[in-house]
Amino acid sequence: MGRWGKWAIATMILAQATIGSALASMADTLNPVQQLLVSRQCNGCDLAGAALSGLQLAGVSLTRANLQNANLQDAVLRNANLQGADLTQANLQAAVLTQTNLTAATLVESNLSDARLAFADLTETDLQRADLMGAIAPETNFTGAQLAAADLSAAVLIKASFTTANLASANLQAADLTEAYILRTDATNANLQGADFSRARLVRSNFDGADLTEANLRRAIINRSTFEDATFCRTIMPDGSLNNADCLRE
Repeated sequence: MGRWGKWAIATMILAQATIGSALASMADTLNPVQQLLVSRQCNGCDLAGAALSGLQLAGVSLTRANLQNANLQDAVLRNANLQGADLTQANLQAAVLTQTNLTAATLVESNLSDARLAFADLTETDLQRADLMGAIAPETNFTGAQLAAADLSAAVLIKASFTTANLASANLQAADLTEAYILRTDATNANLQGADFSRARLVRSNFDGADLTEANLRRAIINRSTFEDATFCRTIMPDGSLNNADCLRE
């Protein structure tokens, strides 16, 4: 390599080092929102109440970040990492969360209505009293998720996995759970009116006290699940027959 080639390489290395130093210095002076937008990561940052609506945040890393009461309405968080983040009472209405990592995140009383959650990972996520009305969440992983008293009415949950999840007193009215996998899940006193469980697998789960009025269980596989004091009225059973056992309660 000639003298000019060595000089060019040395100049390039010096320029990269200078740029790196400048970016590091800049990061020290940025507020959390600016840091997120510049570096695409803000792990552990305090973004409580931050105005992030409509932003393009695909692929960002916000692990363990404080996003309580943050406004993320219509934000694009596709493939983002929000593991362990606190999104209590955050507004995620119509947000794009496709393939997003939300494991062990806290979303208590958050607004996820009409959010897109296809293939997202919500393992051990706390969604108690959250609003997921109309959410699009096919093949989403809700393993161990806490969904007590959550609103999942009209949600699309096709092939979603609810293993050891808590759906006690949840509202799944008119939800589409076609081919969903429900294993060792607590769905006591859940509102399942008009829900579609066709070809779903309901294994060792508790549906005691649930309301299955007009629910569709056609071709569902029910194995060792309990339905004590559950309401069956105009309910389509796995064999296609209509169960009106509890219509007189109305």
